[in-house]
Amino acid sequence: MAKPSPRKIIEAALFLSPRPLTYRELAELAGIDPSDVSAILDDIARAYESCESALVLERFVNAARLYVAPDVFPYVRKLAAVPEFTPKELEVVAYIAMKGGATRSELRKITSRADSAVDKLRSLGAVVVRRKGKTLEVRKTDLFDRYFGTIKK
Repeated sequence: MAKPSPRKIIEAALFLSPRPLTYRELAELAGIDPSDVSAILDDIARAYESCESALVLERFVNAARLYVAPDVFPYVRKLAAVPEFTPKELEVVAYIAMKGGATRSELRKITSRADSAVDKLRSLGAVVVRRKGKTLEVRKTDLFDRYFGTIKK
């Protein structure tokens, strides 16, 4: 059996990954030079746009992800293979949605399950976490807003 083309490998990786993948990660998976990834992503994006696909390729500075188009997502959301959130973890999600972000210490005041909620959100690519003094700052991403149907703040 012959090895699939780099384009197929990159497309499959983006389809399966719950988070954006860097160009370097995609290049390593496909066994190509990172400089070739951009042209392959252009090709994949054109293919999805030309056939009115429910999938959308989103590109960041040095990463990309494949996701279900916002107009289709509400119809298939319950099928998404994402972590389940407990009611206490959803309180953390709601707080982040309302504030746009928070420090870890703020979230821990809400519930002892705050770290678990943040880990699940990170695995989805829905938040980014950065050190801020002695604590961590959790900020929502555009994916957070698309996934949870919240407005940007």
